[in-house]
Amino acid sequence: RHTRSFHVTGVQTCAFRSTVPSGGARHGFELYFVCQNVEGLIPGTYHYLPMEHRVEFLNPIEKVSDVLASSLCDQLWALKANVIFYFSYIPYRTEWRYGHLAHRIALVDLGHVGENIYLASTSIGLGTCGIGACVTRICDEMFELEGENEFIIYAQPVGKVNKEDFVKYLIILPAIYHDNLT
Repeated sequence: RHTRSFHVTGVQTCAFRSTVPSGGARHGFELYFVCQNVEGLIPGTYHYLPMEHRVEFLNPIEKVSDVLASSLCDQLWALKANVIFYFSYIPYRTEWRYGHLAHRIALVDLGHVGENIYLASTSIGLGTCGIGACVTRICDEMFELEGENEFIIYAQPVGKVNKEDFVKYLIILPAIYHDNLT
């Protein structure tokens, strides 16, 4: 991220360019994550600070798998990931400008963010999958969010792809396309 300061009618503000587009440059999301088995990071919860391009450690987690399972509706396959990104939405960032269209714009923006994670993960040989089935209350508690002015809306685990799972996928993929199951 690059930052640039400028003056508008005597008030200094700061704008930054992001790696994803955002309607009206509102960037209505914050990025949190849980990590496990990541060299140099304590297993626990973190928050990304984009203006400083750094992460802040929030809390350690003893049994990461228990927390992740409950927060992701028991989708146990996601527990294999080294990092699970959780995106919070801050409605005010978009609502003040777009009113009743704010949530539509936010969802499109989140699609851009998720796609960039897919591209980045694939480019370094990792796998990812967007997850909308999150237990918001559990996720919000995990990152100490109050749940009204900021709340978790989406998750995306990232990790190494198990070769056996990948081979199984390659075997069934032709059948999926042949039977028009897509």
